[in-house]
Amino acid sequence: MRTTFVTVLLILTSLCLVTTAKFHIQPTPPKAEDDFTLVKVADGIYAAIAKPGGLASGNAGFIASDEGVIVFDTFYTPTAIKELITAIGEQTKAPIKYAVNSHYHLDHTGGNQVFAAMKVPIIGHAKLLEWETTKNKRFLPDAAELARRRADAVKQLNETPADATDKRTQLERQIRRLDELASITLTNPTETFSSGTRKLKIGKREVILFTLPGHTGGDVLAYVPDANVVFTGDMSWRKTLPNLVDATVNDWIPSLDKLLKDYPTAKFVPGHGEVATADDVREFRNYLENLHTRVQKAIADGLTLDQAKQQLTLPEQYSSFAFKNFAVPNIEDMYKELQGTKGK
Repeated sequence: MRTTFVTVLLILTSLCLVTTAKFHIQPTPPKAEDDFTLVKVADGIYAAIAKPGGLASGNAGFIASDEGVIVFDTFYTPTAIKELITAIGEQTKAPIKYAVNSHYHLDHTGGNQVFAAMKVPIIGHAKLLEWETTKNKRFLPDAAELARRRADAVKQLNETPADATDKRTQLERQIRRLDELASITLTNPTETFSSGTRKLKIGKREVILFTLPGHTGGDVLAYVPDANVVFTGDMSWRKTLPNLVDATVNDWIPSLDKLLKDYPTAKFVPGHGEVATADDVREFRNYLENLHTRVQKAIADGLTLDQAKQQLTLPEQYSSFAFKNFAVPNIEDMYKELQGTKGK
């Protein structure tokens, strides 16, 4: 009788463990190599190039000297920026002196809270004090919505056969990403400026921060004179269609012309895509001009917004660009900008 009782107890315990495992999914812990690739741009200067589907989302990077480190952009999630901080520690023992936000979008500021906890000054455009904790709510669903999405992803994962490896990996990444989003606390920069330049010194190395209009109206770029490297944030995208949700293309094109005139031989670390040359920046600039021209002609020809979105197709020279899902939204944003209705 005792043997039967123990057997039943073991069966019930096993069932309980299986049931618990189904509802408390623990995705594989994130790894830096899944989130970004560290690329050496020059001596002491690295780009952290975001990988598709990872926790970084937008590019970041850092500038180091023997006496300090400046981190440019803080990725999409706290875990990704912690991974970058670990990578920095593997390259240099110098302390992190500053973090810089190129603009407010969450894929470039989601790790701010990590630096705030470390008491590292975070520098950004003055507009971020208005936008960081307000406009970013568009990109950060509330807790209830995140919980709903997570429960749905867990349900799908539980229903996915064990041999459907790719599908399960995709769902596990989705769950991990949702957990990360739930951990974000929107955090403002601690130091701001809105015009001119801000010079930072780390030992003998100088870094010049400056602003240009176009992408959001609150963008900061960084130039390292001794290495001739520019960190552009989303003012430049390499072989990638841009997000124009906050953009003013009429300002952006002249800004890129100025960037190319002032730094014709620089290496550029863009907000998305691989490390770039002036030719890559020019290609991106020409995409914006091409978009402007095509949409302007569509309006002159009397096309409605819906007609323009249906009839204007992505030109062949940009067919290899990443983020092609932005092609139609780019047309809509450009149309509304030219019509004066954007944001209304």
